[in-house]
Amino acid sequence: MRHLAPAVTKPRRAIHDHYFRAHCARLCLLLLALVTLIHTGPARAGALSQGDWLLRGLVLGSHASQVHSTISTIGGEVEIASRVQPGADLSYFLSERWALQFTGGISRTHYRVRDSLIGDFDVGRVDSYSGALSLQYHFTPWGALTPYLGAGLYHARERRVEPATGIPDFSVEPVTGPLLVAGADYHVSGDWFVSASLHYLKVPTYRFEGEGFSSELRANIWTLGAGLGYRF
Repeated sequence: MRHLAPAVTKPRRAIHDHYFRAHCARLCLLLLALVTLIHTGPARAGALSQGDWLLRGLVLGSHASQVHSTISTIGGEVEIASRVQPGADLSYFLSERWALQFTGGISRTHYRVRDSLIGDFDVGRVDSYSGALSLQYHFTPWGALTPYLGAGLYHARERRVEPATGIPDFSVEPVTGPLLVAGADYHVSGDWFVSASLHYLKVPTYRFEGEGFSSELRANIWTLGAGLGYRF
């Protein structure tokens, strides 16, 4: 692999796990704060029903686990940085219990190589168009708190690649895979809800291709979200 400028800093998985736990704690505090600020009276029963749309604005924290990779020429492992970013989703209620959830936007991921023959170094940033559709079952649609479980598919396609300094240009294959979701909506007042969710994405094997090198990568992605929802 040519033209690489390895960095001298060597991160450890424990550091990334620490940051992700800190992100999760911040999201939990945000959720509690939103409940305190918005709640103005008792929630009515039957908060969500057939024909309702629920738009959620969320703060999302994502963490990659069970990352497996191979890199030609220099060896080592690809590391995916944990991240926090804004997000949104839209649910349409087919009935009181069943809903379709649409999620889409631009996701940003930073990649790094560690333990290679030439040391540890940043690979660069990949911005991707992503979209997901899931079918969800809501357990108590008549109450203020509505937990749900769901399953579906997601798709991500490269939008822009920004290689790190000294890294030749590369491309990333599009990926499609399954997702599972668990979450809850809490009706606080009028058409407003506080929402929390956990998404699990099984990322199939995909490839990075560049000048004089290639890499294959697969991983599991966990995304924890918290924020506000509005029904219309």
